[in-house]
Amino acid sequence: MRRVLLAAFVLFAAQVSAVAQERIINFISDVTVLANGDLDVTETIAIQAEGNQFRRGIFRDFPTSYRRRSDGTRVIVGFDVIAVTRNGKTEPYRTESYANGVRTRIGSADVFIPRGQHTYTIRYRTTRQIGFFEKFDELYWNATGNGWNFYIDNAEARITLPQGAQLGQNALYTGPQGASGKDARVVEQSSNRIVWRTTRRLPPNNGLTVAVAWQKGIVSPPSGAQQAGYFLQDNLPILMALIGILGVGFYYLTTWSRVGRDPPEGTIIPLFSPPNDMSPAAVRYVDQMSFDNRAFTAAIVDLGVKGRIRIDETPSFSQISQRSGGQTLKLAESEMESQLFAGGSPVALAQTNHKVVGGAKTALENRLSAQYNGILFKNNYGWSGLGFLFAVIAIAAMVFAIATTKFGDEVAAGIMGVLIPCGLLLVACGVMMAGFTSHKRWNLWIIIGGALWLLVAGGGLAFIYGLGGGINLNLMIPALASYLILSVALFSFYWLKAPSADGQKIRDQIAGFREYLGVAEEDRLNFLHPPKKTPELFEKFLPYAIALDVENEWGKKFAGVLAAAAAAGAAGYAWYHGRRDWSRDPAGFSSHLGSAVASAISSASTAPGSSSGSGGGGSSGGGGG
Repeated sequence: MRRVLLAAFVLFAAQVSAVAQERIINFISDVTVLANGDLDVTETIAIQAEGNQFRRGIFRDFPTSYRRRSDGTRVIVGFDVIAVTRNGKTEPYRTESYANGVRTRIGSADVFIPRGQHTYTIRYRTTRQIGFFEKFDELYWNATGNGWNFYIDNAEARITLPQGAQLGQNALYTGPQGASGKDARVVEQSSNRIVWRTTRRLPPNNGLTVAVAWQKGIVSPPSGAQQAGYFLQDNLPILMALIGILGVGFYYLTTWSRVGRDPPEGTIIPLFSPPNDMSPAAVRYVDQMSFDNRAFTAAIVDLGVKGRIRIDETPSFSQISQRSGGQTLKLAESEMESQLFAGGSPVALAQTNHKVVGGAKTALENRLSAQYNGILFKNNYGWSGLGFLFAVIAIAAMVFAIATTKFGDEVAAGIMGVLIPCGLLLVACGVMMAGFTSHKRWNLWIIIGGALWLLVAGGGLAFIYGLGGGINLNLMIPALASYLILSVALFSFYWLKAPSADGQKIRDQIAGFREYLGVAEEDRLNFLHPPKKTPELFEKFLPYAIALDVENEWGKKFAGVLAAAAAAGAAGYAWYHGRRDWSRDPAGFSSHLGSAVASAISSASTAPGSSSGSGGGGSSGGGGG
């Protein structure tokens, strides 16, 4: 007797648990196929609520982006909610982007539904669900979705075709996403209507999917204009990428042809003095067709060589002090000197003196620009800046196109996959452009910058692949286009600069002077009768060697000469007091002087704080809310 009572109690407890368990009691998807190809869908969802997950209501997820089964292309379908009710009365709802589609949240945030059974109806219209094949048309319909975290006691799919349709082949599938279970059967069928019903309870994350075919001519396929509109809708990010590449590319090509084309280079003949008695900073400025810290560095060293300043270097700081006397300076260097020593005291090349050093640097740049920019060359920064603006607009258009698609969570991956790498590519391109200023065909900066560019671009595409649903061309093509457009826009500040005809002649002479300063094969120069190597000649042209990036080669030429002078008791250079011995290692002295002063200037001319150191279509479903 005790065993019978225990068994009865267990059975009763199980029944009570089943009754009280939160679940979907009944799920009916009633689909009416319209003659224009739209679907009018009414879903009836009866639930058992116990205040756990079903508290304020339910939510229903509907995929709007998926891959077409026939060819794998990305498709964006329409989805518009018409009406929502609970227990026969209108219920508030809102829609939001979610995953690869739209989530409809049903219920009020401040209203809890009572425990017990509730029946929701959701009526909506969706487009582009019909498959138009050669011999028949078909609807493949995921009736319940596979994202529910609840048991579904009973599920039913009803499909009604337009009048005149004759049902053809049909199929059903139950189980998780992609499964082909057969736990359902046809319970009603006529010429244009068919109903499937499950034969057992569906576990969480299981659903019912059905398919039915009918003869062609019943449902109108999309017109040519509609197909064009759909193509634009499905591939808007790709189209924006192509327009951006073509538009920005056309701008730069025509602009380069109009203002950026260099005159032909002349024959380069070694020259044993700077052309037109130009200063080291002027030589650098005209050669690069722009101003940089190295031009300022060459000017500082030149002031030392001319006896105007003394450079004191210690392991912890560099300082320049004004000296009395010295040689006469060019106008640009004179204005720079006046700015440096306006206070009458030595200047430490430290960030605390950024106003003084930055002011001197600006004075030098402004005077050089007035003397040479627009005369010997045009830097065309206005044209480059306009192109950069076009590039930013093109990238913004691609980001907007991604943001306005209905790719759900893939949108975030696409936008971050564009913007974050573009920010990092500013650094990579800057590193490469630092290498472009060198006259060596390949140098470390170009190699490092190129490797960094590939790493950033590859990382961006890998990020999109991982979070954007695999190979998604609507995200990857705009991302790659953005990387290329941004890089071209940045590089244009270098390659749109163009010398005038007279400027090219001067640059050819500068190239000849550089060949004299930096060439290692002395036999190539001896027949031209170069000047005799002396400590004074080394000192005189050292600022020019720094300006033209050949200070190391220039120092090597004088290793024997300077060593002999030191052995004979020659005094050192009065304008430099530091850690390097000019007589024992002139190449090391030259390289160190150029890099150390340039590094100190870079820090000293920057204000504190002004630079930083620092897929396949997912399953639909729903849940409680």
